[in-house]
Amino acid sequence: MGAIPKVVIDTNLFISAFGWDGKPEAVLRLMEQRRIRNHTTDEIFDELRRVVAYPKLKFPPLLQVKILEFVFCWSTFVPDVDPVAVVAADPDDDKFIVCAIGAGASHIISGDPHLLAVGSYQGVRILTPAQFLDAFDK
Repeated sequence: MGAIPKVVIDTNLFISAFGWDGKPEAVLRLMEQRRIRNHTTDEIFDELRRVVAYPKLKFPPLLQVKILEFVFCWSTFVPDVDPVAVVAADPDDDKFIVCAIGAGASHIISGDPHLLAVGSYQGVRILTPAQFLDAFDK
């Protein structure tokens, strides 16, 4: 059996998976099956902590905790690495690229159009959940 692929999953994907299922949920199932390993940083986790509590999402407190526990338990935390400036349209998204480089990840999985527009960076491919699932099954 080969090495488990290292990935970085964008915050929006966790929100989509827990709120609306579909392809994002299928990506999280791969995590639970230990077929991929998500990597995150304190900065990304802090963003997730803020986002799950957004009033517009209407996630009850128990679901908020469930999402945070899931990510905490099924992810590897990457120490801080040197910042990059890649996503000109939204520099806040650079943290996902930084994490991927620090982890040695092969993919960033995201629904964010600013990240997706980058396509790839230093060998890290940036794909939608559907694109990742299609590529993963091949």
